[in-house]
Amino acid sequence: MKTEIAVRPARVFRNGNSIAVRLPKGWAKAGMTYTIRRNGAGIHLAANEKKPRTLADVLARMRQYDLADEEFVRVQPPYPVRDFD
Repeated sequence: MKTEIAVRPARVFRNGNSIAVRLPKGWAKAGMTYTIRRNGAGIHLAANEKKPRTLADVLARMRQYDLADEEFVRVQPPYPVRDFD
């Protein structure tokens, strides 16, 4: 699958005490949440994964992972050595 990279200008403006970026039409949906990361002079904006709302959504997400053949081992962290003198 080929990933399309689109570059378009975005307008930055003040919104109350914050600075806002107006995204081009069709790039985002109302109500979506994003993670923003600053990298030097650049800013990276990534859409957060949609949270499951129902038990059916959770089970559907769990079915994506084939865990039947994996062995689960719980690793207990070591207890700290304490001196009670």
